[in-house]
Amino acid sequence: MKRETSAYERIMFYYSDKSPMYFAFCLKIEGNLTDDRMKDALVKTGKVFPLSAVRVEKDEKKRQFITTEDVPDYPLIIRDNFSGDWKDEVVSALQGHFDNSTGPMARFVLLRSGNSNHVIAVFHHAVCDGAGALLFLEEMLKFLADPFRKALEPDENNWAPMLHKIISPDNLNKIKKFDPPPFAADKSYTKFEVEEKPSVPFPKLPFELQTVSFTEDETSRLIDGAKKNGVTVHAYAGALILQCFADEFGEKEGYTRTIQSPINFRSQLVDGADKMFGLFNGLVTAECDCSPGVKTEAIARTIKNTFHSEIASLKPLAGYYNFMTYFLDGITDPELFYENRKEGGTPMNYDFSFSNLGRVGLESKYGEYYLKEIYGPVFSAAKGERVIGAITFDGKLFMTLIYDSACFDHPTGKRIWSKIRDRIKAL
Repeated sequence: MKRETSAYERIMFYYSDKSPMYFAFCLKIEGNLTDDRMKDALVKTGKVFPLSAVRVEKDEKKRQFITTEDVPDYPLIIRDNFSGDWKDEVVSALQGHFDNSTGPMARFVLLRSGNSNHVIAVFHHAVCDGAGALLFLEEMLKFLADPFRKALEPDENNWAPMLHKIISPDNLNKIKKFDPPPFAADKSYTKFEVEEKPSVPFPKLPFELQTVSFTEDETSRLIDGAKKNGVTVHAYAGALILQCFADEFGEKEGYTRTIQSPINFRSQLVDGADKMFGLFNGLVTAECDCSPGVKTEAIARTIKNTFHSEIASLKPLAGYYNFMTYFLDGITDPELFYENRKEGGTPMNYDFSFSNLGRVGLESKYGEYYLKEIYGPVFSAAKGERVIGAITFDGKLFMTLIYDSACFDHPTGKRIWSKIRDRIKAL
């Protein structure tokens, strides 16, 4: 199977050759997880989600395609008698370069110590988001539970959906009534001078990863606090975290702090999009007054109202639709254009990015295997990003914080993480 890439995918593939643009999950599984059982589950899951097993190629007209032809199996590293720290292995798995020209777009590590296993899955962000990766992991667990289960493969028309092609008709009609972006008509930005630039090796960024898990009781208190104040758990937890950053930086930098969060666009797409593997998310930010004395619930309401208003406006979705529809028009060599682009990209004007997948419907038992913990999404935080991942499974909240310690020093990261952990546990 083969199709041309979208502008969104193309820019992701381009920049992922300059710096890691990946994310990981780590699952703790109890049971006798053999090599063959793991490999078989991955092969079958790849058939269900072939977009995770593609490579990138170009034709003579510089059009770019993804294809499932001649793609090797998912890389799988197996470590027996593992006695180290699984967090170090997640960092290592995130640091390596994905070769876009050979594929595939996911890789895995199995750490075994008797019947205790940690399965690390790393996904290329050009082909999927955290919600899509969870679909993959759920399918993988089902194949682990039942090795005789058949893989249902999608057809040529459904194997690799693109965001701007699957917007619901009602939302698409609304978007088309908005004023078009300037770059739809003004193509002056497509003119550029080619500059000689030295080749830079793919960086091995010094990530630091912090994790914490909360008990059912601690998680319930967080949920009850959000409910009591009429806000979402995402907004309430985000406010608590933002206050910790304000405690650390507010006196010197000011108490107006900013949270960024990914939006899952699936609810604004066609029916069935909630079960689609792909890249269907965007970004929103909320600027909040976190001055001493401002209550957590007030900050949470600002986050909730800002995010709700932005998402309901369809403006974020329209931005991605317009980018994918118009931006590369008039550009014959997108990679050369990006290489010589003077400005662009997402500004790092926020304290942290909070990727909260909420409650997930994973089971605690899959056949003879028991899923005990799941951490993620853990993004390859580059250029000063601090990314917090959160997921609630089996009534318990699991959280991660990752940052490039060359940009955000480790003592500061550990100090803020301790504050976040203690503040949630004290609810």
